[in-house]
Amino acid sequence: MSDKPLTEQEWVYQYVKKRESPLPVVLGTRGTWTVQGQPVIILVAFTMVDIMAFRDMHGVPKHPIRTIKYKDMIYYAVNIIGTKSVESIMKFWEEKN
Repeated sequence: MSDKPLTEQEWVYQYVKKRESPLPVVLGTRGTWTVQGQPVIILVAFTMVDIMAFRDMHGVPKHPIRTIKYKDMIYYAVNIIGTKSVESIMKFWEEKN
């Protein structure tokens, strides 16, 4: 077994393959995802409508949507990098769990 962390695409691919109807997910709520050393939250959804709604729900309606094609799947993602936004979302999800 490898200790190498999964990439975003690998994580999403494994998530999708384990579920019949995958729901949108928020990656990074425990501070484990980073971009250039900065904590990042990654919103992931499987339809354009869902990612647009997810983006609005998390207060980042103008953040760009990335279309990701990996192996036999396509998904949509939004990176949230600003420290204040990331900390706010982490706190929100911490209170939900």
